[in-house]
Amino acid sequence: MNMTRISATGVLLALGLSLGACAGDPAAEQARIDAIDNQNCIDLGFKPGTEAYGNCRLKLKEIRAQEDAKNANSPFHFGVGVGVSKGF
Repeated sequence: MNMTRISATGVLLALGLSLGACAGDPAAEQARIDAIDNQNCIDLGFKPGTEAYGNCRLKLKEIRAQEDAKNANSPFHFGVGVGVSKGF
């Protein structure tokens, strides 16, 4: 195996590991979203434990679901790709 191919493999491995770290923990992401929603509703003047606060949290969840559905149906998607050419 030549040095160029070893270097390319190392770069691809490092890239894969760094992108995998971006995925994160789903439970931690949900906790982050819950904390943001909680603070947003409090900032709007709703008191935790009240019906109005519950409605605020529900509305934020509905808005997020609509945005997720809209983004899922979008014909444009962005991502990261890695390719290998014969020039290596």
